[in-house]
Amino acid sequence: MKLSRPLTREQLPAWWAERDTLFAVAKADLSGVERIDSTGLALLVQWSQHLASREQRLVLCSPPEGFYPLADLYGVGSLFDLPDNDSRSQHGSE
Repeated sequence: MKLSRPLTREQLPAWWAERDTLFAVAKADLSGVERIDSTGLALLVQWSQHLASREQRLVLCSPPEGFYPLADLYGVGSLFDLPDNDSRSQHGSE
């Protein structure tokens, strides 16, 4: 599923309203997401935990640069699969 608006506190109500659709898929293309904050990261963690309860992992394609420092800060990078062809996936958040 391609996401195309910021993953931020301001956008959380809209994202939360779509959570049933979001949480039903295990792959998120974040190439259209220009900004992410800690609230957006928390949404991705919730999504990941939902999938984990079904023995699936959330694959994140092309996360925005802001994802990596946040994932490192909160220690949640290991919750996500980042494709090897994403050069940024070699970042320390894994």
